[in-house]
Amino acid sequence: MSPITPRTRMQYVRPFDLDKAIDTGFPGYRAQFLAHLESAILINSHIEEGGCGPGLHYHHVDQLYYLIEGSMNVQLGHEVQRIDAGTLVFIPAGLAHRNWNDGPGAETHFEMLIPAPAPMAQLALMVDSPDDVPVSDRTDLPGYTRRVDPAALQEPMPGLKSLALAGPGTGSKHTVVNYMEVAPGGAGPGTHIHAFDQFYLVLEGELTVEVALEKHVVGPRTLVVLPAGVPHRQYNTGTVTEKHVAVLSPAPEPVKPWDNGVDFSANGDDATGPQSVFEQAGAGRS
Repeated sequence: MSPITPRTRMQYVRPFDLDKAIDTGFPGYRAQFLAHLESAILINSHIEEGGCGPGLHYHHVDQLYYLIEGSMNVQLGHEVQRIDAGTLVFIPAGLAHRNWNDGPGAETHFEMLIPAPAPMAQLALMVDSPDDVPVSDRTDLPGYTRRVDPAALQEPMPGLKSLALAGPGTGSKHTVVNYMEVAPGGAGPGTHIHAFDQFYLVLEGELTVEVALEKHVVGPRTLVVLPAGVPHRQYNTGTVTEKHVAVLSPAPEPVKPWDNGVDFSANGDDATGPQSVFEQAGAGRS
């Protein structure tokens, strides 16, 4: 059974909520599945002090972590690193890895599996050593960690700053991950669509997002899901700088524009689908 709660309509805004998290079976590790599209599985992962994820293992898809709170020990191949909040971890498919939390305190990280594994496919393949990954599955990429450096931010638009954390140039062939800051009064492009799925994870401040005739003011630790082809735009009407992680999957094609501007508004030509046989039967009862 899927851990994602069925919904009657698309939920573009999905807050972190540990009450909706499942016990993964690993010590102190709970996970809330936020989104499962073909392009990505996105998870709110929370590990208590002394807890851990699976032992040494690898995947057939890329995995990324963005550490939101606390600290994490992560093994990438034979190398072990300790990272703090504000750091991205890139784990290419075929690289043996594991992570654990020896404190102090709990840690929360945003987990990405990209592209989404095939239904019913084995997710984690356990190994005793990085050298035990079969040659046919092994990668030459080492994986890496990258911490957000405010001094390295670029400003592609007034009031909008960004820092590339992952993309094809770093070995992440299936996704682009950027750290973004939107100043008060700042905004991204006008209403537009993408040929890829896009996700925003708000970290600080508030981001106003208009998506598919809906308007949402999104606060920290909330994921915004923007499927390919859905018109949207985002801006900051608050008094403090908004900060978020933007995930683009699959990675945009080289040379082609990322954003395609559109005019989008309701025209009043609405229609309702036929009633189900159950609704019709219920309407006829006295």
